[in-house]
Amino acid sequence: MVPSPFAGIHPSQHPFLHQNAPVVPSRNDRPEIMTSVKSEITEPPLKRLRTETGAIDSIALSSSIPRAGLPRQHGRAKNSLQDHVFEGSQSNGDSSGILSRAVSRSLHTSATSTSVSSSLEPGKSSTPPSTPATSIPTPPTTSNLSDVESKKLDLPKCRPRSSIPSKLTPAVYGQQCVAAAYASRLDPYALHENEQELLQDSLCHMHVTVYLNIRNGILRLWTRNPMVSVSREEALGCAKDYRWMNLATFAYDWLARHGYINFGCVEIPIPVVPPRRGRRKDGPVILVVGAGVGGLGCARQLQGLFKHYRDSDTEPRVVVIEGRPRIGGRVHSHPLRSLQTDSLPTGLRPKAEMGAQIIIGFDRGNPLDQIIRGQLALHHHFLHDLSTIYDHDGSPVPNNQDEMVSKLYQDISERAFGYRYEKLVRQTAEGDRDMINSGRETTVDDGITVRQWEEARAAGTTDLLVPTKHIRRRRGVGHNTGGQVSTSLSERGIESEADDAPAALTAQTAGWRLNSGFVTSDSLELDQVAHASDAQNLGAVMDEGVNQYREMLPLTPKDMRLLNWHFANLEYSFAANPEKLSLTLADQDSGNEFEGLHSMVVGGYNQLPYGLYSVPDKLEVRTNRTVTKISYGTNDQNNRKATVYCADGERFVGDHVVYTGSLGTLQHRTVEFDPPLPEWKQSAVDRLGFGLLNKVVLVFDEPFWDVERDFFGLLRTPENLESMKQEDYANNRGRFYLFWNCIRTTGLPVLVGLMAGDAAYQAEQSTDAEIVTEVTTQLRNVFKHATVPDPLETVVTRWASDPFTRGSYSFVAAGAHPDDYETMARPVGNLHFAGEATCGTHPATVHGAYLSGLRAAAEIIEATLGPIQIPLPLVPDKPIINGATPPTVGAESDTSKRSVSATPLSLPKGADKNRLKAYEQAMWTAIYAELGPAPTPPTKSARNPFLLYQKDFWVKCKEQCDDARRVASGNPSAKASRDDVRAALGLMWRNAPQEQRQPYIEQVGANRKANENALERFKSVAAEWNQRSLEVKAKWCAENPIETWQASSDSAALGGQVT
Repeated sequence: MVPSPFAGIHPSQHPFLHQNAPVVPSRNDRPEIMTSVKSEITEPPLKRLRTETGAIDSIALSSSIPRAGLPRQHGRAKNSLQDHVFEGSQSNGDSSGILSRAVSRSLHTSATSTSVSSSLEPGKSSTPPSTPATSIPTPPTTSNLSDVESKKLDLPKCRPRSSIPSKLTPAVYGQQCVAAAYASRLDPYALHENEQELLQDSLCHMHVTVYLNIRNGILRLWTRNPMVSVSREEALGCAKDYRWMNLATFAYDWLARHGYINFGCVEIPIPVVPPRRGRRKDGPVILVVGAGVGGLGCARQLQGLFKHYRDSDTEPRVVVIEGRPRIGGRVHSHPLRSLQTDSLPTGLRPKAEMGAQIIIGFDRGNPLDQIIRGQLALHHHFLHDLSTIYDHDGSPVPNNQDEMVSKLYQDISERAFGYRYEKLVRQTAEGDRDMINSGRETTVDDGITVRQWEEARAAGTTDLLVPTKHIRRRRGVGHNTGGQVSTSLSERGIESEADDAPAALTAQTAGWRLNSGFVTSDSLELDQVAHASDAQNLGAVMDEGVNQYREMLPLTPKDMRLLNWHFANLEYSFAANPEKLSLTLADQDSGNEFEGLHSMVVGGYNQLPYGLYSVPDKLEVRTNRTVTKISYGTNDQNNRKATVYCADGERFVGDHVVYTGSLGTLQHRTVEFDPPLPEWKQSAVDRLGFGLLNKVVLVFDEPFWDVERDFFGLLRTPENLESMKQEDYANNRGRFYLFWNCIRTTGLPVLVGLMAGDAAYQAEQSTDAEIVTEVTTQLRNVFKHATVPDPLETVVTRWASDPFTRGSYSFVAAGAHPDDYETMARPVGNLHFAGEATCGTHPATVHGAYLSGLRAAAEIIEATLGPIQIPLPLVPDKPIINGATPPTVGAESDTSKRSVSATPLSLPKGADKNRLKAYEQAMWTAIYAELGPAPTPPTKSARNPFLLYQKDFWVKCKEQCDDARRVASGNPSAKASRDDVRAALGLMWRNAPQEQRQPYIEQVGANRKANENALERFKSVAAEWNQRSLEVKAKWCAENPIETWQASSDSAALGGQVT
């Protein structure tokens, strides 16, 4: 069945999108047809190799094609634009930038991002050649194995260091690996929480550095060339020794499953699998509801993972079901038809962004970097700061006044956001930073696992741990415990963390003069308003800050308009009036921002979802299927299939279903779930907020604005022009407060006006004529010295009226719980969820939607294939070089004893190795017969007081943590995780009075003394046994020289045992 085309939507098809434009034929006006029929490759694929500078085709590439891994040539934004999803994301950045004026967010240190680089100067559009940027498939190989097959991998045949360039110094290689980890949203010096959960009982804490070096090395392979998937052999080549092969295997599987490598529009080679006998079984069927970036990203990732882990001739199937006649969801680039242009690269047509528009920086971990620049090589234009803010009468706001008011707003917002909820920081095992930076690692092993070490570190008792293996350390070699970050059990941090500097002093420093009666030590008193309600909103506290500053400073109506311009910018960032935002949770994603210049895609952002759909081969997408009901199996119904019902009566049945619809559709109950969603899930849906942002697109014949600037601002007035009341400004401040100049991305004179906050909802009730007339009047007021004609073409968005979204993007509403985003992401049986509202670290963003799709794909792979298998031992002991003699019993002996016992038996010329083996076995049988078995080391009593304390208080602490979790989540059946309980126990131990800790410390002291006495006795007995064994051995060898010794047939068959 072939679905309908998904080319540009005609206004008559969707009442929420209104366009007024004459239709002019264009040389690029061709339909974009999408079918669910998979494309066939009629030509043999070109083989591509992984190199240090990028993918090299067997046919020479043009030198003009940008390659992955080359150094960046463009600058890094000092004041990056605000995060904005739909258009971008929630506010992040420095207050001096245009969109960064909304909320001040912390930035990470600079790190090199990887993928295709631009050779252009900052501010210029990046324009790769017009060669289609499709990923060339790699021929099938047998490198990608399933978990089952990986167990059979012949590790000795995999060469260590084969993926580490020999010409790079260890320090340079180490730095490249560190940069790759940062570019992948991972800490290069510490385990991810999920890594620690899986490895903590099998990985020695001293091998954390080794594992991190391998994991970072695999990431380096991927980030330096995301056009070619990383094979298992390449990953194993990141290990520097055969002993680390299991670590490399785990790291490779973990990175691939969780979407840190081999994601996006890249070909995954299909391993050659011999057909199995018997009836062929059908592969799993996965249904994905919604063809937005989250849904397409999930489907593409699932296809790649199913190829990666293919272990039979059955082929899984992934079907994407979309209600619209197009793909992309809230990423929708609408064709402009009034004018033609020759300024865009060949093959691109003018399009305006109805929804998502801004890429929030490529550096420091944005997965869209690898896709947009590294794989699809899309043209993009870097954005720069605001040039001018115009008052309502058209006069530019003086720079000094703009700066003074901006600092006031920044101070108010910092004080308000200082009431943020403080999450429990869960610290994971760290490696040795110096060794990781220098590309070195240790090979010693003390037998203490990550769990044991981390529990001791939480309790502050690492000095009391006793190694279970004897080791000799080199100077400075050991496990780095890292900084001791204390954890807190408090569920709410309600006191402000804003700068302690008084507000009056801050204002004076910014250039303000204090009103009479105020002194430098005066400050804002916001605690009373902040504590007025347990579900206080951000707007109430910020408005109170404005009111108090109004009494302290000689503010004017123009200052109030300028202050509220920043409030409008905040509304743009969160898609909501601050009165709807949670005071303590509004910026709960703070600290996860990406870095680098923000940008827009030239020729339409919808090239991203179209690339996910079509490269390297087309996904199976069914458009025009409006989903009305989803039937799924709960955790108690493991064998129940999932069924998706459509409005036209069509049904789709699968093993798992992923719902990627917006939070708005869940809140409006657009889709019926059978059984109904559990209360804990539905409560999170209802508590979160789903905001609105609308736009008006204006196409002119000629530009009358400064085309070198990317945007400009406009101050709006309340009904009373001279009003000094903050509440009077809320209704109108977001109406056309910002205009995007889209000449470089559309090739036409296009302005896009934003309607944020309350103004976005007003647009839903206004006619196109009213909106266009008002915005044109405002532009004529601003540009009085230019001729501002009526626009040739206009488009007005009304996202709240769109039945497939019911709004723009999510925010944390007042009354929400700290873990609501995590609750949104949790699956219910075989029903999974994806979309920006399920990504707590990057909500309200396109990259957040994509990351949620990767997460949902990982859940399905684990449910389908099972968890990653961890071989035991994870790191084998060093091989015994001398295989002739078992290791000497005991940890210490003199050199002469070790040399005698370790002397291998000489093999006469021409002797049979099997005969020598039988001789050795006969010798040891005689030794054991006379002396008995070798003494074994004594078991050690508990040597960590915290572990004894934990054993006594675990049940009590767990009950308290479970109660706290139920209160925080509102879920009566919620339970605290083991990590939460361990962290709480660590805090209890540190805060316990000395008299409570003393018995455990004394018990450990007694245990340690007993352990030392037992060890000394063992050493004495072991030394005596070793000495006696040498005597027996010498006597037996003298009586049975190997040259004349003959083994019986029975003893030879039994390995040489003597009868």
